[in-house]
Amino acid sequence: MGGNGFPAPPPFVGRHRELGQLEQLLADVATGVAGTAEVVGEPGMGKTRLLAELAVRARRAGWLVLSGRAAEAERHVPFSVLGAALEEVGPGRLAALGPGEAGLLRTTFPALSTEAEPLETSPAERYRVHRAVRGLLETLAAPTGLVVILDDLHWADEGTAEVVDHLLRRPPEGRVLLAVAHRPRQAPSLLRRALAQHGDVLRIELAPLTPAEVDELLPVHGDAARKQALYAASGGNPFYVQALAGPYASADVGDVEGAAPAEIPEPVQAALLAELHALSPEQLVVVRAAAVAGDDVAAGLIAKTAGAELPEVLPVLDDLVRRDLLRVTAPGGRFQFRHPLVRRVTYDAAGAGWRVAAHARAAAMLREGGWPATELAHHVERSAAPGDAAAVEVLREAAAAALHRAPAAAVHWLQAALRLDPGRLELLVMRAQAYGLTGQFQESRATLHELRRLLPAELTEQHAQIAAFGALIERLMGRHVEARAQLLAELATLADQHGQAALDLKLGLANGVVLRADREHRRDWPAEALETARRHPGRPPVASALAMCALHSHVLGQVDERTVAWLDESAMLVDAARDADLAPAVETIALLGSAELCHERLDDAVRHLTRALRIVRAAGQSHVVTHLYSMLGGVDLVLGNLDRAAGHLTDERDSAHLTGSPALRSFALRSQCMLAMTLGDAEAAVRLGKEALALAEEAKLPEIGLVSGTLGAACFLAGDAATCVELMVSGGGGPDLWQVYPLERGNWYETLAAAEASLGHAKEAEEWAGRAFAQAAGLPRRTGLAHLARAHALTDPHGAADAAVRAVELLRGAGDRVRAGRAHVVAGTAFGAVADVNRAREHFGEACALFEACGAPRQAEQALRTQRRVNARQPRRRTESGADDTLTARERQVAELVAQGLTNSQIGEALYVSPKTVAVHVGRLLTKLGVSRRGGIASRLPAEPEDR
Repeated sequence: MGGNGFPAPPPFVGRHRELGQLEQLLADVATGVAGTAEVVGEPGMGKTRLLAELAVRARRAGWLVLSGRAAEAERHVPFSVLGAALEEVGPGRLAALGPGEAGLLRTTFPALSTEAEPLETSPAERYRVHRAVRGLLETLAAPTGLVVILDDLHWADEGTAEVVDHLLRRPPEGRVLLAVAHRPRQAPSLLRRALAQHGDVLRIELAPLTPAEVDELLPVHGDAARKQALYAASGGNPFYVQALAGPYASADVGDVEGAAPAEIPEPVQAALLAELHALSPEQLVVVRAAAVAGDDVAAGLIAKTAGAELPEVLPVLDDLVRRDLLRVTAPGGRFQFRHPLVRRVTYDAAGAGWRVAAHARAAAMLREGGWPATELAHHVERSAAPGDAAAVEVLREAAAAALHRAPAAAVHWLQAALRLDPGRLELLVMRAQAYGLTGQFQESRATLHELRRLLPAELTEQHAQIAAFGALIERLMGRHVEARAQLLAELATLADQHGQAALDLKLGLANGVVLRADREHRRDWPAEALETARRHPGRPPVASALAMCALHSHVLGQVDERTVAWLDESAMLVDAARDADLAPAVETIALLGSAELCHERLDDAVRHLTRALRIVRAAGQSHVVTHLYSMLGGVDLVLGNLDRAAGHLTDERDSAHLTGSPALRSFALRSQCMLAMTLGDAEAAVRLGKEALALAEEAKLPEIGLVSGTLGAACFLAGDAATCVELMVSGGGGPDLWQVYPLERGNWYETLAAAEASLGHAKEAEEWAGRAFAQAAGLPRRTGLAHLARAHALTDPHGAADAAVRAVELLRGAGDRVRAGRAHVVAGTAFGAVADVNRAREHFGEACALFEACGAPRQAEQALRTQRRVNARQPRRRTESGADDTLTARERQVAELVAQGLTNSQIGEALYVSPKTVAVHVGRLLTKLGVSRRGGIASRLPAEPEDR
């Protein structure tokens, strides 16, 4: 017994090598690099005991330790194990986070909120919660280091598993050690996959103890045969050893009610049941109530579950703690079983009928205390009878609360509610949506088919809405043909071809057209949708149809005055509508933003897309989020705001990862490939392009051509022009590139012209330039890209220079800074070819300045390399001192500081610029002054101009 009269913890036996591995990992993490440990083993093998010893060692060394343990009965409570770990943090530790992150954490984890403060109640993208958790861990780790222990993760809820996956993919910065334990055969597939995919996770597999270690754990007095029998029965499992060698191991268990779970060996079951058999009737009721009430629960809930008064239960709880059936987990009276298997045996032995009543009593107490539906749902599910309307409402509320942050839990609660009320259509709709959010698209489709079967035929509008939602699911699966067929079949059943139901279906068909899902469509669905929409009073449908008409004209390359009129009217309707009016049809704003991007109205597009993002966050329509981030990131790529583009495209990737949609995940990787190309990172671009293509091929996506064409562009950046042409032409659907987004076609034409020119195919390069002009529609950026394509194609350097200069003017005017920088490089190269050194130098300098301003130093370095190659072919124009006499004021400043021996960092501090910018200036100086090392700059530095 311990000094307080309660049992002392069992000795730490047989795991010293494993503990040494954890201590070494802790020492590695202390250097500032986060680490992860995974402890696996069968039930009772000592995972919890090993992590407890790690916690003791870490606390002694001054680390902050947070721990939580998942429980089998609470595996559908969102973020339950993480919430338990964060209880020790308290609301005050959120001050260092931004208000958005703090609000998300307070809403997701009640332990981090106070009763006085308002909570964020709007749904949020799940990955934002994951990032907020990562940010909190980084904050907590800052002073002393942080160890987070998550035990029994084989029972983790899906939300916790997603957070662990996120932390493995994007580890926290700083001294953070994440230690998890689970039974590998029972762990969620997401958790197993995440841990397996990260080779830097320390995996510790616990093997059975040796006979000598078993003797050390529980010395048994007696002959060797007794010890051998004990070891054979336990198999070296520490928990089984303790159970078999305990004070009740030989008791008669024949009259103990119930049966223990089959996964526990029979002798161990008998020993555990014997412990229960030895209890008094009062103790047996309380320990069973504790098993029903939950893991790590307050004494008051245990008492209510037992149907007794708290003063009567408290001394009984003390007795159970002395027997080491229960253990105190926190001051103020919270209790849990000494091991999950003890709770499992106790729960199963309680009897099914008694458990139903006990769960009902627990649910009643939680409801009276104002606890949220997510806390009640577990007990309601196990106590409610079919037809219990109040129980169904609790389960529905729990599902609604979990839908966007832990949709897997929502699926579970909705299935439980449907068992009580199978015909409730609202629950089926929610379940279809929840399945979609978890990436279970086949299950979502099946639920929608069931809905259509149950829905009365005369409810045509509801049938149309279900068909439209079904088409969305089909498209998320990459099944555009099936989506179109489903919409057409439903439309054919309608007597009124211009009613609300027909409008919903026509809008869905029009959306398929603008997505280029079917080139051979025989009907102009955007026009038909617009005609029908104008017969209805609502603004959003008309605005949506107008935007799709404008998009369709860009898809076809038939941009005219009607296109502008459609865009203007759509924007006017959207701007005049309230957010509340647009929330049910927020795709309208996304379509308008897409059309504005195609028409190069970038500022308007950003304004509308940002508004759409605000609306979907408030409404929780997370299926639109991925597309919005993709478009916003695309705008920033065009504008050269590469840091912001990286943020948006990372958001796209994280949100796509959670959808489970192969199409969205492949396209998110494609976006990352485009970002890497814009940054000038050829190696990363090719790698990401290959990953995106592999995913698209595995899922047999119809959009695979866009992905393969993007990989082709990456290959050109890496120096493989032939592969570039092959992939881009086939991926684009032929020379007219009909499968390529109108916004991107100009980029593809320009890349193809450059690739063909590098292969010496001037005629083919000129043909691509001609196609670029044909689809430019008079728009500045597209026209600028066409001129740049022609500059690649022309073999006459004077003509190439003129075309490149015109491209620079148009691209800079359109705001495309990165492509303008590339046009400057082409112009500089062309001027260098005609020995116009000053103009060549001017264009290379402008290119480097643009690339640096955009945050693309690799592009700047490549421009400098190109300039050196051009200079190598030219006679040097120098002053009498041998130096180039055209230094800019900033270059002279840098040169003088280099001559003084300052480093790039020191120069950057002196001039208030980044070291990378200084490096670019130094590179220019080396080229202009004709020296190979910075030490030679001082000797070649020209005299200061007299009028300085």
